[in-house]
Amino acid sequence: MLAGLDCISGTIGSRRLDHATEMLTDAAGEFGAETAEEFAEFLKAAVSDEDRQELLARALTIAQDTAMRDKRRALGRVVAQAARDIGTKVDMELIYLRVLDDLDEPHIRLLRLMTTKPPHQDAVNRQMEAVGRSPVRQWHPSDLGQADPGISDVVWSLLPALDRHGLISGGHEVVTRAGREPEYTVTPYGEWFLTMMAEPE
Repeated sequence: MLAGLDCISGTIGSRRLDHATEMLTDAAGEFGAETAEEFAEFLKAAVSDEDRQELLARALTIAQDTAMRDKRRALGRVVAQAARDIGTKVDMELIYLRVLDDLDEPHIRLLRLMTTKPPHQDAVNRQMEAVGRSPVRQWHPSDLGQADPGISDVVWSLLPALDRHGLISGGHEVVTRAGREPEYTVTPYGEWFLTMMAEPE
């Protein structure tokens, strides 16, 4: 048992260190640090006051514990922005960290799905696109479950977290094929949230 625990501790500890290192490397890259001197400048900026020190500590903790590469990439971007920003913007970045920490892979998977055009709106979207207007992206829980069967059983438990953090909006009920259901759309904040996780071009 002790040997097994040592093995588990070593494996998990190594993985957590790798995740933290990767996030910090991402942050330095976003900051624009390419040389050892620029990296030292980045680190100095990242710990220049108590707020930034708290943000960096939280980001490192979240990065160590998440298996999501996209999440670690977003954390790196937040740390880089905090190192560059002045004033109260760091407070907003701390809030963003809390949102990241609260969401898991299924939440992000659902949010990404909701940025696409729902199949039940195909006819409406063809008309919208014909006149040069943006497509309709109003989703119902039953349609989300059909579009991604892998999360169909947990859609109802995922939506409240996205709504609570302002990543989606709606909730007013409409009549659908499945009965009366709430209707949701991704907010501009939700769209921006996903861009923070995107791979660099």
